[in-house]
Amino acid sequence: MIRVSVGTAACLGLTTNRMDVYPTTAYLLSGNRCQMNCAFCPQGTDSNEALSRLGRVTWPEYSWAEVEKALACVEETVIRRICMQSVRHADGIVSLLGQISRIKTTTNLSLSLSAWIQDEDEATAIFAAGVDRISISLDVVKPEDFRRIKGGSLQDRLDLLLQCAHRYPGRMSTHLVCGFGETEAEMLSTIDKLLRAEITVALFAFIPLRGTKLENEQPPAVDSYRRVQAGHFLLREKVTDFSTFQFEDGRLVSFGLPGKELKLHLACGTAFQTSGCRDCNRPYYNERPGGVIYNYHHRLSTAENAAIMNEILSSVNI
Repeated sequence: MIRVSVGTAACLGLTTNRMDVYPTTAYLLSGNRCQMNCAFCPQGTDSNEALSRLGRVTWPEYSWAEVEKALACVEETVIRRICMQSVRHADGIVSLLGQISRIKTTTNLSLSLSAWIQDEDEATAIFAAGVDRISISLDVVKPEDFRRIKGGSLQDRLDLLLQCAHRYPGRMSTHLVCGFGETEAEMLSTIDKLLRAEITVALFAFIPLRGTKLENEQPPAVDSYRRVQAGHFLLREKVTDFSTFQFEDGRLVSFGLPGKELKLHLACGTAFQTSGCRDCNRPYYNERPGGVIYNYHHRLSTAENAAIMNEILSSVNI
């Protein structure tokens, strides 16, 4: 059996659910209860939430035969790539390698994997099995918060990510989550380091989920998240350098660009859309329909982008 996000299931014809936004990537989830115990994740060992959830998304379970048949028939205009999320398995990557093989014999779609791997040798085996990109999720950018929220050493995970990025340039990704007590300066400094190592960054906002240890915590302020999104975009597109950013008590107060130039670069709205791997829109992974949208899963309307731009321009020095 394999879990499939409810939106992906609708795209693949595995369910008749109607969605207002469909994913452009097929999201699969390997495994049930994780051996890790991340305090924000429903799959953690101490979570009281149903195992059918990851983020805000429901992941119904299907047989491999059903999923393989659906993937073999889906058109690339509907689903452009596959992203497999994986809990930490008791057998390490053994079961994952078998699942990767099944997917690669079914479809020619590009395949990415987000999983807990322990060393470069495991990354090598995963790439050899046919995966195009691997994500080693850091999530938390402060060492003390990493120990409290995820357990273990942030430096160890960062070192492994950087080592893999050096060995496999342009093929590594990571997830970073805003709202775990870090400052905007700390988040953007980490983003800058990762981008300079050619690591793709997928930016998330912390969302408290029922049944997790952090269910009573608060998500990040939207204006703060927008400044981080804009900074991430400007660094990623090499519009400016981290050295031009100015901070006061950890809060970003200037991008180091004149207002007209800043507005010109952010006018397309891409900075505020879902970030990360190509063709990944993750609809409602970070937000509930009708609520605050942290990562837009569609091109922003003129009104949406204008509202965000006014918010950013009024919150920094230009």
